[in-house]
Amino acid sequence: MDANELVQRYQSGEKDFSGEILSQVDLSRADLRQIDLWSADLSAANLSGANLSGADLREALLEAVDLSHADLRRADLRSANLLRSTLQDTHLEGAIYDETTQFPDEFDTTTAGLYWIAPDATLSGADLSSKDLSGVDLSRADLRQANLADANLFGADLSQANLGRANLSHADLLEANLDRVNLRGTILDQANLSRANLQQANLFDVDLSSANLKEANLQGALYNDNTRFPIGLDPANLGGYWIGPGTFLQNAELNQVSLVGVDLQGANLAGANLSGTDLWGANLNEANLTGADLTGANLCGASLVGANLEDTQLTDANLLEADLTDTILAEEPLPELSEADLTDMKQVAVDDNTPLLRSHDPSKRI
Repeated sequence: MDANELVQRYQSGEKDFSGEILSQVDLSRADLRQIDLWSADLSAANLSGANLSGADLREALLEAVDLSHADLRRADLRSANLLRSTLQDTHLEGAIYDETTQFPDEFDTTTAGLYWIAPDATLSGADLSSKDLSGVDLSRADLRQANLADANLFGADLSQANLGRANLSHADLLEANLDRVNLRGTILDQANLSRANLQQANLFDVDLSSANLKEANLQGALYNDNTRFPIGLDPANLGGYWIGPGTFLQNAELNQVSLVGVDLQGANLAGANLSGTDLWGANLNEANLTGADLTGANLCGASLVGANLEDTQLTDANLLEADLTDTILAEEPLPELSEADLTDMKQVAVDDNTPLLRSHDPSKRI
């Protein structure tokens, strides 16, 4: 196919040119926004000044291509080969790439404003709206306040990702893995979560009333009074955990979830698994934590006034600046505290049977 034929067909409304052989064509200054060139061969082509914004260039051969002054903003460059290509003054802001994308030597993707699609990626505030991200691995990624409206995330792995306050309206999350994901305050208007895995997901302050949750796994999902579900759906019947004062969570599986700043005053957490859980600044006053596992938990700044910690596992727990006033702490678990972060605290024996903790401030009994 030559350049004239491609431009004519494109101007007639055709967008799919995937797999086409277009090596050495001259498409300089051509307007080809949103074109699909998946797996196309564009080697040694002249694309200088061309508008390829939003183009699908996955697996495209772009070796030795002149892309100077071209517009590739929001283009999909995953698995594309751009070795020896000319990228002088090329606009690449918001384009996406992955570990298989090949760029010219010394090309700086960060300076160019590209988004890396991979586990642990930093994508807070990124505009990924309407992108085809089906099957991607974005586990543990930072997607806070990202725009994923209308995105295709079918089968995507978003486990442990932070999607707080992101926009997922009308997104397709069919069969997506959202295990332990943070969806606090996320917009999910008309989102498709059918058969999605939402185990231990944080659903605080989320309006799911218009979302499709058919056959979704909500076992251990966390919700609060501000969470809204579709009419007729009771999350408790599907294994969800209501998080609030006085809640009953005995033997609950809450390991490695985010419970930052939650109010669990008077909650029954006896025997609960809270290992690795982030409870920074949480209110655990008068909570029953007997026999709970808080190994490696972050309790920095948490308030545990009057809480019962008998037989509680606290190995490697962070209790920095935690308020343990009048906390019930029996003799047996004290060895567990040898690995806990107890900065500015020390153990004192009040009587022969009840060792407690006291801070260096004598006005605060702990």
